[in-house]
Amino acid sequence: MQFFSVLYGALEWFLSLLRAIGFPLGALLVGLGLGLLVYVTVVSLERAPSTPEAGTVRIALVPGGEGWSEDRDDVSDPTRRITTVEVHSATGTTRVRMSGAGVSPSVPGRRALRFVFELIGLFALFAVPLLVLYPIIFQYYDHVVALVGVVLYFPLKWPGVYAVGVGTLVVPDYIFPMYLAFMAAFACASGLVTNRPRYTPRRRARALATVLIYVGVELVIDALFFTVPGATLRNFALLIRVLTGGLFMALLTYCAFYLPTPQRITPRPFPRDRAAIGLFLGMGVLAVAISATGLLLLTRYLDLQHIDTGFTIFLLVPVLSLPIFALTTRPLYFRQVRRRSLPPLSVYHPSVSILIPAYNEEEWIAGCIRSADLAAAKYPGSVELIVGNDGSTDRTSELARQAIAQLKHSTGLVVDLPHGGKSNALNGALALANGEIALRLDGDTYISETPGFAAMISHFADPEVGGVQGAIHPRQKQGWTRKLRALEIAWLHYMLRPAGMATRSTEVLDGLFSAFRRADLVELGGWVPWNGEDSEISIRIQRLGYRVRLEFGALALEDVPHDYDSLRRQRVRWSRGIIMANGQHYPALLGPYPEFGGLGVLFWLLLIIRSGVRSLVYVFLALLILFLGVPGLIYTLILLAIATGVRAVPLGYFLVKMGRADVLLWIPFFPVANIIKQNFRFEAFGTLGPGATAEYV
Repeated sequence: MQFFSVLYGALEWFLSLLRAIGFPLGALLVGLGLGLLVYVTVVSLERAPSTPEAGTVRIALVPGGEGWSEDRDDVSDPTRRITTVEVHSATGTTRVRMSGAGVSPSVPGRRALRFVFELIGLFALFAVPLLVLYPIIFQYYDHVVALVGVVLYFPLKWPGVYAVGVGTLVVPDYIFPMYLAFMAAFACASGLVTNRPRYTPRRRARALATVLIYVGVELVIDALFFTVPGATLRNFALLIRVLTGGLFMALLTYCAFYLPTPQRITPRPFPRDRAAIGLFLGMGVLAVAISATGLLLLTRYLDLQHIDTGFTIFLLVPVLSLPIFALTTRPLYFRQVRRRSLPPLSVYHPSVSILIPAYNEEEWIAGCIRSADLAAAKYPGSVELIVGNDGSTDRTSELARQAIAQLKHSTGLVVDLPHGGKSNALNGALALANGEIALRLDGDTYISETPGFAAMISHFADPEVGGVQGAIHPRQKQGWTRKLRALEIAWLHYMLRPAGMATRSTEVLDGLFSAFRRADLVELGGWVPWNGEDSEISIRIQRLGYRVRLEFGALALEDVPHDYDSLRRQRVRWSRGIIMANGQHYPALLGPYPEFGGLGVLFWLLLIIRSGVRSLVYVFLALLILFLGVPGLIYTLILLAIATGVRAVPLGYFLVKMGRADVLLWIPFFPVANIIKQNFRFEAFGTLGPGATAEYV
């Protein structure tokens, strides 16, 4: 008994000391607990297997020899299967043997439109009771916040600023119930709750833990920030709530995704670029601070007394932060390029192999080859064109051979491969390429005769540059899909991409017109045999330590889908591939060299967090107005229109620079286009559940 008395006295003395110095022991313990959870999560991610060539099916020429026959097939390893293919040139046809050709076709995935309807319907179903019962639910929630505050501030007193039990909060918070509704809807629509399709118990437990940890983090945020006097600072707490909600939403979706095996890549001996990390984070924080401060000042200047500050922050800070980040960082990219002077083409003009993957492209393939040949006339070095015919069932091969026979400024080949997807066609062409630089050009894309592609090649004189993308414009001008694509290019390529390259946070070089060193592609095994091969190879090249560049002095004209259904099929495929590519390369973010590809993964993740529920936000707004009659949201929509107008200024500038002044009147429809794209992303979510790995393994 005396021992326990001494122990109790020591404990009392220790607590008295903590009270005297004002130290919250509870916060320390909670922080250690959360830190432990983060550590366990990071360690589990870091245990990803070492697979430097994950997902890659190498295609290589196989030399002949005695005893070889066309029927020979190494069934022990399908990727080493030997296939006889025909190579057509202007001088005739040659039969060669390749290994790996035609393996693992790139399947676009099951269409999951039903998933989108289920997600939106379930979201409304869960959101309505949360809103209708909002005062009752959050009255009890306030009690829990108070208990968490007591734990956090132990042994001190929790200095909460609102009375527990009052139905109306100091700052109405509709962001928390919105994310809760989304998480519940996603868990049900994806099958994590219903187990349809069948998920492993570990994945279901991970999804449940994600939701519970999210609720716990929100309780801690409330308990901390509602101790701060003044509504302004508490409003900024809602911005933190937006970020945490988006983060946990993204984590929940990844509980449902079945993705390729992550890769570990050892960088080449390039110097570290820690300044890029500081620039990315510093300019990002600055952009958020400027946009949030500007919005608060604007609401006060306009005297919008009834504005809902929480949703104002949620909707408008991301809308303004991204263009502010781009406009302040974009000039740094061009400054970096100017500081690394490049030799003229007359001095540096390495040989170029233009790789053209083609599957049923009879409508475009001849024009594509002719355009590349005319562009080759502007380039002083040698140029070869290699068409990888991916088992087309139309006249693609025949028309390509005819166009190759008429080349005037370059040489050319057509290789007829068994069907295996776009990567198969690219890798088959790569196996036959001899040029120092491999320039990828899609079979439905035309290189502009003026200025051509030559300016792209100059960047490879810099040994730190590993990939270059040229400018891309829609070839057709008529039709709403083509006009919205022009808007997208002005926003993504002309505005955001240079900013990303300045901070080494670029995620993708668009595959339809991009160039790499052939030796690097061969060493890496070429492109992966599933969707998003252009995103994946762009990240993989950067993980070696290379910089990437964008050259507006080179131009290609792309074919754009002409109607909603074809646009939908394309964008679901793109969204699916981008998710797989970033999911495979998250070790770059967690490794010792985050500036080598990792910042690009982080930037993509932040965009997902920012816009992950973009289309559902407007559903939630409608429900708020319908069931709660929140008048301030009308003023929020007014501010949203003002923010859209602010963003319209750079959009209009770049459209004029592109020579597309005809699209200026379509700028007000750009937010609608983004909502449509978000729905395509939701549909891609529905294609990545159990069984998805069989499509690209």
